[in-house]
Amino acid sequence: MEHTSTLTKTYTSRYYPWLIVSSGLLILVTINGLTTSSLSVFDEVLQKEFHLSRSLLKSRETVTYAISATFILFSGILIDWVGVKKLLLTGLGFMTLALAGYGYAQSLAALYVMHVLLGLAYVCAGSVAVVILVSAWFQEKRGLALGITLAGTSLGSAIFPPLLNHLIQTQGWRQAFHWLAFVPLLLLVYTAVVVESTPEKAGMEPYGRLFTGKALVKQGKTYAEALRMPLFWLVSFCGFLTFLGIVGIVSNLFLHLRNMGYGSPEAAWTLSFYFGLALIGKFIVSSVSDYVSVYPLFTACLVGLMLGALGLASFSRGLIIPSVAVAALSWGGVFTMYNVLIVRSFGLKSAGKINGTISLFENIGSLIGPWVMGWFSEYSGSYQQPLFLTALIIGLAALISLFFFRLSSR
Repeated sequence: MEHTSTLTKTYTSRYYPWLIVSSGLLILVTINGLTTSSLSVFDEVLQKEFHLSRSLLKSRETVTYAISATFILFSGILIDWVGVKKLLLTGLGFMTLALAGYGYAQSLAALYVMHVLLGLAYVCAGSVAVVILVSAWFQEKRGLALGITLAGTSLGSAIFPPLLNHLIQTQGWRQAFHWLAFVPLLLLVYTAVVVESTPEKAGMEPYGRLFTGKALVKQGKTYAEALRMPLFWLVSFCGFLTFLGIVGIVSNLFLHLRNMGYGSPEAAWTLSFYFGLALIGKFIVSSVSDYVSVYPLFTACLVGLMLGALGLASFSRGLIIPSVAVAALSWGGVFTMYNVLIVRSFGLKSAGKINGTISLFENIGSLIGPWVMGWFSEYSGSYQQPLFLTALIIGLAALISLFFFRLSSR
């Protein structure tokens, strides 16, 4: 009887972690896909509806990132304190309220309120929480598991733009938001029933280990130890620069394409193309990271991202699609490698606070990026100069990342 119980436990421990991966992917499809990038498809109709300038229109995204930057560290503390599942459920609840309420907005102030809720949703159920959830379930194949999960951040942004554009054209933008509210609501119910925070709470073991050793969530650096490491601060600053650049690009890509003569459906499909390739980049690079050093791989992805920004800045229509492709594949790798690199460098012992602090820097960059690029494009008359500046910023991040490997060995 005991032998049968052990076999059942072994079987469950082998396959349930991949259900956690699938669950994390679904959460990120929803949270990342509907908090920022995909909502840019609504830009033109909202600009006309509320008579807003481009910079004022994009400022609503700044609200999302401001809320995220303000509370992301606190969410990390809560993850270490109450567990990741409660944060995920709270975030999905915030998103349901935001999307349902968006369709009733009658002013810019109301839009800001909805983006406060979206920011809270991202804080509670975004990549920080999901990365910690999935990492706790894997001792082996963690890079692959995180790559599959984090593909959700791109998959949602690839799926939703054409769907949203279709809903806007056929049912109007308000009704489109009402339909969208059912997505996080259904996922909230699923998460409450299916997802467990850690193997220990489920009576299982992480993938790749059979009932021996210390729990993964108790391994790694303490928060105080991480704060004393130069690597921690370089990773944080690099995250600030990278997210400032790439979020600025992505949030303005739709309008940039429209300015270059792309039709609305064509621009929406190009946005989906970007996120589709980013998804592929996440999967490929994360799979490779299980077998090679993450540090040079991370730097190579940053260089590719810089080259993509330079191609977009060239304003050559023939370079648009290749540049979008290079930027997307590279960004997929960068995004995944940030999370793999952080977990490998600092462990899971204080992952909530450590990841939350690093994400604070990333969110400050994300907060500034869309507004700066929108404002700079109005000031200069085009997106060319802002894109060249973005390429320079990402190049600086690549230079900083060259020091990661040396510092990690100390």
